[in-house]
Amino acid sequence: MTGEVLVTGAAGFIGSHLTTACGRIGFAVTAVDPRPVRVPAAHVVRGPAASASVVADVRAGRYRAVLHQGGISSTLESDVARLRAVNVAEPLALAEACAASGTPFAYASSHSVYGTVHARVPMAEHDVDDADRCTGPLNAYAWSKLTLDREMAARFGADAAWAGYRYTNVFGTGEEHKGSMASIISQLLRQTARGQRLRVFADTLEACRDYVPVEVVAETMLAAIVEPPPAGVYNLGSGVAVSFAALLGWCAELRADGELDVRLVPNPVRDRYQYWTCADQSVTGKVLAPARARTVDEVRAAASRLYATFSAAPGPVS
Repeated sequence: MTGEVLVTGAAGFIGSHLTTACGRIGFAVTAVDPRPVRVPAAHVVRGPAASASVVADVRAGRYRAVLHQGGISSTLESDVARLRAVNVAEPLALAEACAASGTPFAYASSHSVYGTVHARVPMAEHDVDDADRCTGPLNAYAWSKLTLDREMAARFGADAAWAGYRYTNVFGTGEEHKGSMASIISQLLRQTARGQRLRVFADTLEACRDYVPVEVVAETMLAAIVEPPPAGVYNLGSGVAVSFAALLGWCAELRADGELDVRLVPNPVRDRYQYWTCADQSVTGKVLAPARARTVDEVRAAASRLYATFSAAPGPVS
């Protein structure tokens, strides 16, 4: 592959994986982030995703594609004005520049836009507007993501090459810096590998999550660069739901002694907690082959590989 790709949020978990994946197949990558970028890139820009110089280069048609992964990712952020500025205004500025130059624009949305799902069924993209299916955003972060999805559709429709991807629970290597915002599957696997106590909300053992390996996200984004899908918003998950009870069972089976130290603790955010996440992958899988639905066994195999990396790495044992 040839050409230059812009990746914002390149110092983050998903952004660093995309930067590496693009470079691996031959794209020159310009990596943008206010924080130090710790993966190889042809060019690094320290600063906001939509700085004047970055937007000017996009508008001039410098890039083959723009992969926007920057922004505020904390579901606990409550400053609506800040979320509007970073998670809505910045990507819209990049999208305007992409539309002017004809550059494909892909950005990170979130499965959190669906909020509480009333029946335990996979959510299709259009379900977000159906109050009989789901509540919609439960927090300001999710609101910012749905606001961006809607403003992208209103401003550009089918007249520009753009796509938003509603990630479910992305997991993989390189999440440690996120602390409590790292995917719960990564947190539990790492704690299990280190023999640490696992803390799980007492009311969530039957709660389910759709976990998608970060490698699947990277492969999907690479496919979107090569052949951009029709404009719109797409789910990007595994398409299967795994309960916390099942996940704890995986952790126990991965340990040689089969023993876990689990403590059930009160859930302080019950009114904002998603007890079910599962993405309907039928639309995305048709336009981007890597985004096909996975099986539980495939997700479990990816979890086992991640556990092996944690087991091989030095860390405290309690």
